[in-house]
Amino acid sequence: MLLFALLFGCSDIGITEVKEPSVIVAPSLIEFGHLESGLESDIRRITITNGGTADLVVDRLEASGDNFWIDESGFVVASGEWHQIEVSYVPQTFEHNEGYVDIYLEGDDEPSEGVWLDGYGDAPVITMTPSEHDFGNPLLGCEPVQEIQIQNDGNINLEITSIDIMQSVPPEISIDFGSLPDFPWEIVPGGRLAFYANYIPMDEVGDLTSFDVNSNDPLNPVIEAFAEGNATMSNEQIQTWIQKSSLVVDIIWIIDNSGSMSPYQMMLAQNMEAFMNIFLGYTPDFKMMFITTDSAVIVGDTLDSSTANPVVDSSVIINQIGIMGSGNEEGLSHFYECISPGGQCLMELRHDAQLIAIFVSDEPDYSPISVTDVINLVDSLRPGAFSPYAIIGEVPQGCNSGGWPAQPGLGYYDLIQSYSSQWWSICDTDWGNQMEEIAQSVSLKTRFHLNEEDPNIDTIMVWVNGQIKNDWEYDEGDNAVVFGFEDAPQPGDTVEIEYSIWGCGGQ
Repeated sequence: MLLFALLFGCSDIGITEVKEPSVIVAPSLIEFGHLESGLESDIRRITITNGGTADLVVDRLEASGDNFWIDESGFVVASGEWHQIEVSYVPQTFEHNEGYVDIYLEGDDEPSEGVWLDGYGDAPVITMTPSEHDFGNPLLGCEPVQEIQIQNDGNINLEITSIDIMQSVPPEISIDFGSLPDFPWEIVPGGRLAFYANYIPMDEVGDLTSFDVNSNDPLNPVIEAFAEGNATMSNEQIQTWIQKSSLVVDIIWIIDNSGSMSPYQMMLAQNMEAFMNIFLGYTPDFKMMFITTDSAVIVGDTLDSSTANPVVDSSVIINQIGIMGSGNEEGLSHFYECISPGGQCLMELRHDAQLIAIFVSDEPDYSPISVTDVINLVDSLRPGAFSPYAIIGEVPQGCNSGGWPAQPGLGYYDLIQSYSSQWWSICDTDWGNQMEEIAQSVSLKTRFHLNEEDPNIDTIMVWVNGQIKNDWEYDEGDNAVVFGFEDAPQPGDTVEIEYSIWGCGGQ
């Protein structure tokens, strides 16, 4: 009886079942394979089954990846039922597409399930180089030609069905197909062909030929292209400069202090007066520092426009340098160190000043850094406002002065060449003239670079303050008009150079 009571005494207590949905998604990956873009597309289905006991409420769907399309609206799947959604893949060009379908249930911030998508588009891809070309301003009588290439960068044969040409009148820019066959042209994947745009100008009126290239590229079935030009009777160029009337300059002397430099240091000290007198004659706003080829420490005081007697003081500093330094000359390295962050020279330099480096050495530079390292640093500090000079052994054979041999000043010479600047022989017996030349070079612009390459030298004409000048030379290697120091335009002078160029203009 007790057992019976235990079994049936609580019969009024029911057991409540909790009903929940359960989402089942198939497949987990849809591979569309290869479809021909522009001609083929495909639709696959995703089945969402509710394996639970309550309604499955799908709030929304989200598709990622290019060229995949679904209906992203939500729906309800009853218990034990299923629902299918369609996924479309429509490739546009030669491509590989990957994507994902995320399924969000009601009330969820994160997707509950997802399906990977993968597909390939096969197509021809047209690339035309150039599609736009400007012949510039060729001289009448010139007949420039431009090659035009068409390449297939896809994986299916490219078919060029036609090219529609529209020309200005008279038709001075023509499209020349040469020996190419009649349309259509077939170009295999990775292949290319070429034709030409020919310009035969007959007048100074601008010319334009446009042409549409029609192909089976599904993404770019029509490529719009053109070639243009505007011939001229003359390609005369005029450039103008004004010689600076106010000289703001920071000068760093880098002097070799090795044992072989005794006679050269003596000549430098003796001729600093010639340099300073010419230099100070231009009333410069200047700073002048001296370092050596084995140290980036400034020797003596920095001279400037307020120094009472800079002529004497500069010679005194040179005499202080001495010849007890290292025989392993590293002038470029110590110049680099002195103008680098933390260097003494950098703390003295002014942002608005022209930076001048003058190297004096009877041996090559043995610096562990390269000339390119120096160029990169000074160009970052003073873009367009740096000039190096040097008094060095003659390049490439070296030289001898009164029994004192000097090796070629390689390294320093290379830096000079990079800036189309100047150097003087350390073996010259008379340093007076070259010190005067250095002073004038530091103080005055003597080289005037032409903007256009390949000028007709016979057409170059130079005026200074409106007066024709003939006391100049043309430096072909530097493409510059160069004055001698004694003939250089003076501060405030206006320099005008007129010239024509050879050839047929910009092409």
